[in-house]
Amino acid sequence: MLKEKGLYTVVTFPNTTAALAMEAACKAQAIPGSIIPVPNQITAGCGFAWRADAGAREQIEGFLADQGLAFTQVNTIEL
Repeated sequence: MLKEKGLYTVVTFPNTTAALAMEAACKAQAIPGSIIPVPNQITAGCGFAWRADAGAREQIEGFLADQGLAFTQVNTIEL
């Protein structure tokens, strides 16, 4: 059975440490999402990305700024 595609907010990071810091901060603040391998549609340095629902993009961007987390890009893509 094929999984239905949908839009997601995907955050990429300059290194693995930054990706893991995002995961820890999101878990601590109950921000939904998960670490995934960087999708083929995106080029990123460390190989890990954070995926959340597309509707959470504004929340994620605000969270990144508020927490001072290092990131490379915030994208909305179909996965």
